[in-house]
Formats: sequence, C-alpha cells, structure tokens
Amino acid sequence: MGMEIPGILKASPAQDVLLKEARVLPDRQPRVDLPAEKPASRQEIEAQARALEKTFQAFNRRVVLSVNDQINQVIIKVVDGETDKVIKEIPAEEIQHLIARIKETIGVLVDQKI
Repeated sequence: MGMEIPGILKASPAQDVLLKEARVLPDRQPRVDLPAEKPASRQEIEAQARALEKTFQAFNRRVVLSVNDQINQVIIKVVDGETDKVIKEIPAEEIQHLIARIKETIGVLVDQKI
C-alpha cells in the first residue's frame, strides 16, 4: 500500500524546481537619482494658484490659496461662488492655530536651553 500520488503526498522534482524559481526575486535595477528640482519662487506659485482659481470658477466654486506666514504653509479655502461661504479649509483653522502654538512652544524651549 505504498502508493504515492505526486503533488499530494510527496512533491515531484518538477514542482520543487518551480517552487524554487518562484521564490527567487528578480534582479532589481539600480536606483537612478533624479536631479534635484529647484524650489519654485513665490511668483511662480502665485501664478499657478491663479490658474487653479480660474479652473474652479467653472464649478461655481472659488479656490483661495494663501500662505500663512506664521506656520509657513499654504492654506487652501474652497468657497461657494454664490454665497461666499467657506466650504472647506485645508488645513483647518484649528490645526493652523495648533501648529502655530507648537512652533511657539518649541521656540520657547530652545530659547530657554540656550
């Protein structure tokens, strides 16, 4: 009663080879570092923001992009075109205040240690 069924009780040599080949990872290509892009100037960013605002006018929405100098981040406001009500602000105003407070606290800690 020593009947063996390939693939059920004992793997066949062909299956062993297939399993080993499946485990081998393909050679990875060396990473190519792209040249670093220079940061965009404030004028370039403002020009792109105006273009984006024109695009949103087609959807009866306005996008107001501004820079919060206190936290050094771009603020995005989506405003209803008819009511001038702010629909969404990214990051939220509360988060902006929180970031400003954290930066202020970090500045106080650094000033005290020096």
